[in-house]
Amino acid sequence: MLSNEKYIGVVRLLNAGENREHYVSENNHPPIISKERFEAVQVEKKNRSNVLKSKEGSQRKSSKYSSKKNNK
Repeated sequence: MLSNEKYIGVVRLLNAGENREHYVSENNHPPIISKERFEAVQVEKKNRSNVLKSKEGSQRKSSKYSSKKNNK
C-alpha cells in the first residue's frame, strides 16, 4: 500500500512491446489516500532506506540503522 499508486487513483499501463512505453491515467478512480500523504510517505521511505543509489550503482549504507545524519 505504501508504494502502490493505485491508492491515489493512478493507473500505470505498460506496453508489452520492445520500447516499453507506459501510459499513466490519473484520477482513474476515487483515491483511498491523498496524493500529499502518499508523497510524504515516499519521502520518508527514502529517508529510512538503507540503500544509497548513485551513478555507479546501489550500495548499502555503512551503518546498520539509517539516521538523518547518514542521509545528508
